[in-house]
Amino acid sequence: TQTELTSLRPDLSAAPTRPVLQPLDHQLITALIEDGRAPYTDLARRANTTALTARRRVEALVNGQVLRLATEVDLARLGVRTEALLWITVAPGGLEETGQQLSRHPQIRFASATTGPANLLVAVAATDLDALYHFMSETIGSLEHITTLEVTPILTGVKRTGLVRPGSL
Repeated sequence: TQTELTSLRPDLSAAPTRPVLQPLDHQLITALIEDGRAPYTDLARRANTTALTARRRVEALVNGQVLRLATEVDLARLGVRTEALLWITVAPGGLEETGQQLSRHPQIRFASATTGPANLLVAVAATDLDALYHFMSETIGSLEHITTLEVTPILTGVKRTGLVRPGSL
């Protein structure tokens, strides 16, 4: 029922209480940076504590919004070899509609309204340059409110989700 679903969701109305960082927390964070899928037993061993304590500290850090767990996917393993940022100018009355349409497209990794010469920023992933060209000409080209489009190809990525890749600079 709706009441049951509501009771399962966390209460986001109250601001989270940020825990005071302890030396143990720094050890756990370092271990998670190296292997974000490490089980609590491994985290505990690395931090010289128990698995239960490791779990409780990680949960406190996540709940207190000190720590955010994110997954970085190597797009090349999924066949994606080309990425680009699209700086799109959309007629003001069509911004919401255009942004919503693009956000639902599987090749769009990120879409955001912005300010400046372009009012919509979109990150797109494609298998290759031909696929990017077809995406721009067919998908973007079919949207009626777009007035201009500038494309910034991403040549190489050295940092994603806050993690600098070793040897990438």
